[in-house]
Amino acid sequence: MGADTTFATKSYSEIEARRILLDALKGQGGQLTKADAVAKSGLPVPVAEDALGGLLKEFHSHLAATESGELIYQFDPSFTRRDAVPLREKLAKVGNALWRGFTFLFKISIVTTLVVYFVLFVAMLIAVLFARRSSDDRDSGGGDIDFAWPLFWMWGWGPSFDGGPYRRRRRRPPDKPLYKKVFEFVFGPGKPPVDPLAEEKETLAYIRQKNGRIAAVDLVMLMGWDFARAEEEATRLLVNYGGEPEVTDGGVVVYVFKDIRKTAELGQQPEPVVHRAWERLESRPALTGNRTGTNVAISLFNGFNLLAPFWIVPAFEAGMRTSFPGQEFLLHDYPLLFSSLLFAVPLGRWLAERAREPGRRRRNARRRLLQTVLAKQGQAASVEELAPEPAAAKALSQDLVALGGDVVTDDNGQIRYAFPRIAEELADVDKARTQASGRERDPGAIVFSSKD
Repeated sequence: MGADTTFATKSYSEIEARRILLDALKGQGGQLTKADAVAKSGLPVPVAEDALGGLLKEFHSHLAATESGELIYQFDPSFTRRDAVPLREKLAKVGNALWRGFTFLFKISIVTTLVVYFVLFVAMLIAVLFARRSSDDRDSGGGDIDFAWPLFWMWGWGPSFDGGPYRRRRRRPPDKPLYKKVFEFVFGPGKPPVDPLAEEKETLAYIRQKNGRIAAVDLVMLMGWDFARAEEEATRLLVNYGGEPEVTDGGVVVYVFKDIRKTAELGQQPEPVVHRAWERLESRPALTGNRTGTNVAISLFNGFNLLAPFWIVPAFEAGMRTSFPGQEFLLHDYPLLFSSLLFAVPLGRWLAERAREPGRRRRNARRRLLQTVLAKQGQAASVEELAPEPAAAKALSQDLVALGGDVVTDDNGQIRYAFPRIAEELADVDKARTQASGRERDPGAIVFSSKD
C-alpha cells in the first residue's frame, strides 16, 4: 500500500508565481475572477492575488466589476506586454527617422543650391553691369542704378534706408531670410517643442483635484476615448502611480490614488489647467508659415528653375563650343530633380493632411458629442438635443455602444438615446470623492530634516 497523499505547503518566488499563472491563463480567453486564477493555477490565494497584480503591470489588461462587486480581470488573449512596441509604431519610428534624415539633407541641398546660384548670379550680374556701364558711359556719361542689392534678399540682407523722414516711416520690421521661407514652403512651419508628458501631467493634476479618485468616464471626458481605451489607460495609471481599484455598491470600478494626494505645498497654490476632450479639438496645420505672396514668388522662382533645363540650358549649350565633365548632371539632372522635389514635398504634405482630415473631423465630432452627453449627465435625450449637426449625428450612430449608450423610447414612443454607464459612473465616483478623507493629503509631521 502506497504512502498517504498530502497537500504540501510550497513557497513561490514572484517571478515563478507569475509564470505559473500566465501558463494557466494562456488559451483561456483572458477573462477571469480571482477565484478562477486560483483554481486554474493552483496557487494559494495571497500568491495568486500578487501574481494577478504583477500580470496587470506586465500585460495589456482591463478591470471590470460585476453588480455584486466582484472584480473581473480582463487580459488581451494574445497577452501583449505593455512595453512591447507594435509593428505600426516601429514602422512609424523608421519613417520618422528617414523623414528627419531627408529633411536635413534636403535643407543642406537647398542652402547649397542657393549659394551656388547666388554666386553664379553675382558673377553674371557683374559682367552685365560692366557691359552696361561701358555702354552708358559711352552714351550718357554714367549711370547710378544698382542692380545687385535685390540678390542679397536671399539671405535677409538689404540696404539701410536712412535717407530721410519718409523712408524712416516706410521702414518695415525685419523679415525672415528667404532661405527660411523656402524651408517653410517645403517642410511647413516649425513646430514648438512638445512635452511628451504634458497629457500625463494634466491627468495627474485632475486626479489630485478630484480627491484622488477617478472612473473610466473621467478619462473618456478628458481624452475623448471610448470606454475600452479608457479602461486600458486607467489600469496603466494604477500600475504606474500606485493606485488601487475599489468597487462601489453600484458595481462601478473607482480607481483610487491616495498616495498622489499627499502634498507639502504651503498656502493656496493655483490649480493646474486641465483640458476636457472638447477643448482638445484638432485643427488642420498650416501648409506653410509664409504669406501667400511669398509662396507665389517661391513657386514662380522654382517653376523657372524647373523649366530652365528644357529651354534655357539647351540654348546655352547650343552656343557653347566645348563641354565639361558632369555637364549633363549639373545643368539638366540636378536642377530638374531639385526643383521637382521642391514642389513634390509640399504637395505630398498637402495630400497627407487631406487624407487625415476625415479622421480629425470624426474625432472632433465625438468630442463635441461628449460635451453634450456629459452636460446632460448621460440622461436620455433626442438626437436633435444631442447631435443637432450631421457630423455629431454620425458620431452618435457610430460610437453609441463604445460610449456606453443605448437606444430607448419614451412614453410617447419617441426614440431617445441614453448613456446609463456615464450616468452611473458620474454618480458613484462623485459619491466616492465626497467620502474621501482630507487626511489623505497630509504627508505627516516632519521628524527629521537635513537643515537641522
